[in-house]
Amino acid sequence: MSELYLAIDGGQSGTVAMVINVRGEIVGVGHGGPIRHHDETAAETFVRDAFRAAISAALHAVPEPVTSPEIAVCCLALTGSAGIARRVLSEFVTAEQTIVLDSDALAALASGTAGRGGIAIIAGTGTVAVAESTQHPEAGHVLVGGWGWALGDEGSGFWIAMEALKCAARATDHTAADTTLVAELPTALHEPDLRAVYNRMTGRSFDRAEIARLAPVVMRCAAEGDAAAAAILDRAAHCLADLTVATAEAAGFLDSDELVVVACGGILSADSPLVPRVRSLLATRLPAFAFVIPPFPPVIGAFYLALKADDLEVTEAIEARLREQFAVRPELRSKPQLLAKTPHRSTP
Repeated sequence: MSELYLAIDGGQSGTVAMVINVRGEIVGVGHGGPIRHHDETAAETFVRDAFRAAISAALHAVPEPVTSPEIAVCCLALTGSAGIARRVLSEFVTAEQTIVLDSDALAALASGTAGRGGIAIIAGTGTVAVAESTQHPEAGHVLVGGWGWALGDEGSGFWIAMEALKCAARATDHTAADTTLVAELPTALHEPDLRAVYNRMTGRSFDRAEIARLAPVVMRCAAEGDAAAAAILDRAAHCLADLTVATAEAAGFLDSDELVVVACGGILSADSPLVPRVRSLLATRLPAFAFVIPPFPPVIGAFYLALKADDLEVTEAIEARLREQFAVRPELRSKPQLLAKTPHRSTP
């Protein structure tokens, strides 16, 4: 039986793959591009390119060539294209067992609970929430949100950026109060003005991840006192709280020791100004739930779930070993975080 596990977390911001052994020692890590939903243009190409980059880099660090049956379990946590991913995976690696999660939010949940039950809310480029009980697996899980940018994703990085662009457009037309967003957003995109941003967005391929990386600009403007930017963050926090509360109301199967909300994604990273806003709202609306920022990215949750699929427990020794590695190896952080992509201001 192999002692190696392959965990893959793929979403709209990027993809990460990790090869980890049964003791929790990270053998290899690789990063790739974003995953697209199965019905989007070139979805299979996105998946194949992302897997090729991430998996090959992760396996490259393994001392010996890794082929079947040396990978015990591969766990895929994806925002979409699960069917495509399962098929494409076989082009790069063979595992004794492959599990494809219904939602990448399940990996996020596991990353904050060591594989136990609770609620997870992910706010990155998009948003989704999930609830699952390990005490009552027969209940399945509840999925709320995850409608994508066209129908939902309120409170996400993309939503925050689009709200800011709309606000800046209204200010440019003098139908809303002036805001520093009018100047700061084009500057972040290296464009001369908002009209040029509009032409760029409508005149070529619409890159959601690129737009979502404007969210940190909105956060900075809010921190510097811009009322319009602060109002957008307040609305985003209420949207994320609404999503979490709706999930909790649908998850009556959770046991008393599973009343925890795990907050993940670049918009809800530890240093995000959205975190205190959301935590405060949930303290009032869901007072019985603990609010947790997980110590590891969702890819580690996928590893935990791979262990469980192999009938193994996540021990304290495994958790401690992972903490030690993350403390000294910053490159182990998962997909590029939105808040790590803050565009710098142009100097005069």
